Amino acid sequence: MKSEIILSPRELLYIAALLDAAEFLGVSDAFFGMEDAEIGQELMNLQSSLEEKGYAEMDFDGSFTLKEDVCEMVDICANCDMFIVVDKNKADKPQIRDLYYAKSENIVRLSESADGNTLTLMSGIDGLLAHISQDMEWQTSVAGALKDVKIPNEILSEVKDQAGSLDQSSSVRILAESGCDELSAKAIISGLTGKSDYFAVVITVFGGEGEGVYNIMLTASANGIYRLTPITGEEQDAVQFNMLTAADAKMALADMIRSAFPSESEEIV
Repeated sequence: MKSEIILSPRELLYIAALLDAAEFLGVSDAFFGMEDAEIGQELMNLQSSLEEKGYAEMDFDGSFTLKEDVCEMVDICANCDMFIVVDKNKADKPQIRDLYYAKSENIVRLSESADGNTLTLMSGIDGLLAHISQDMEWQTSVAGALKDVKIPNEILSEVKDQAGSLDQSSSVRILAESGCDELSAKAIISGLTGKSDYFAVVITVFGGEGEGVYNIMLTASANGIYRLTPITGEEQDAVQFNMLTAADAKMALADMIRSAFPSESEEIV
């Protein structure tokens, strides 16, 4: 199998359709709004483009055949057993989103660029974890610096609405009424206003013993690192904030990924 291929959005969806994929998770419909006649002509253009890239062959009789390794790479994504969404937001910078797809023992990363969609074969779960965690360049927080607290969603919304104010004292006071000390309140406010690094991973497993959704959300500011856990089903929906050290954060991420790969026995930390 190739280690990397680059496809336009339409090439990607065309190959997925040839592989009988019902949908392509995380990728928008590049053919949206096109008439049937336009699509028919575009499919011919896509075949020519794929042949020029060396991803397919066209016989003299017009028979179009995709290379097997290209089909294998796209099939992992289009007919995946596991879909992984990673959102990273460095403070005050645009959000970055990476998509990963797993099928059997294979994992492929999909990233967008000016050249199209790059599909990269990862080196197993070790490669997946290393790539996901490479931006977690956070200094170790002092244990106990932040307080573990549970804040109702309505309080968080109220604090976020006041984010434009230069005076944070009122927001700190509101959070203090929910059990925060000043340092913890400032860390939460920093996260709500986008001034903290934000890191979230959501893994959806389709079928099998591990079927379900696994996730982790982290914010890291000068005041420390919080893990955020939504709480529903109680009298008030809320978010639990638990303080972590940098080492704890990486371990929590590794444990979450390990739990989504129950058959994976190798050490990934």
